[in-house]
Amino acid sequence: MEVAVRTHVGMKRRINEDRTGLFTREGGRFLLAVVADGMGGHNGGDTASRMAVEGFGEEFGKADISFLSSDNSRADWLSDVTERLNRSLLEHARSNEECRGMGTTLEAAVIAGKEVTLCHIGDSRTYRLGPEGFEQVTKDHSLVSLLVDSGEITEEEARIHPKRNFIMKALGTDDTVEPDIIPLRLPEGSALLLCSDGLSNKLGDTEIAEAVAGEGTATERADALVDLANERGGEDNISVILIDNGVREADAG
Repeated sequence: MEVAVRTHVGMKRRINEDRTGLFTREGGRFLLAVVADGMGGHNGGDTASRMAVEGFGEEFGKADISFLSSDNSRADWLSDVTERLNRSLLEHARSNEECRGMGTTLEAAVIAGKEVTLCHIGDSRTYRLGPEGFEQVTKDHSLVSLLVDSGEITEEEARIHPKRNFIMKALGTDDTVEPDIIPLRLPEGSALLLCSDGLSNKLGDTEIAEAVAGEGTATERADALVDLANERGGEDNISVILIDNGVREADAG
């Protein structure tokens, strides 16, 4: 399995409010991949995403390893950590004026061999490419997602909609938050991509799938995704984590 982590401030912004994290247990046998896209307050966005990623990393490092044994135990752990971090972010914002209104999206994937349990909040995304094709695993918690579902706008229109950054759910903005917990399989010949909307607002599904299955190492393919988003304007921060379980070998075969 090959993993690449990339984050870039983009072409227009001075501060990168995205955060990424890759954490391991048992010599890399188990992984936790996290992407967070922060928002709000003078320094709030950067603080929220940093607290989310660092908090998940700390919890992963000290957790009893037995929680990794099943989808149910991984799901319970993700829900519990999300609840604790939500409280921590709220308390920090209430105690620090410059962070009032802060929050963050969240993609947190626990990977145990070919099994993945995903925690999703907001409009960052997770995609999977494998023998059965390419799919967006997560559903955006956003206004434009609701408009697409109702048929008022298309997916293409959603990427340029003036309210595309208005999200309906985030970590650290409300007293409670209910994440989507999604069990997945990552068999040989497949790959998982976690990303912030700085990527997904610039690239369509076909472009993302072609880059994930393209030439080069996982790092080179992650770089290619970031470069392409920047070439399209790079108005937002861009973050990707690519987890490749032999997708290129399967494509070549």
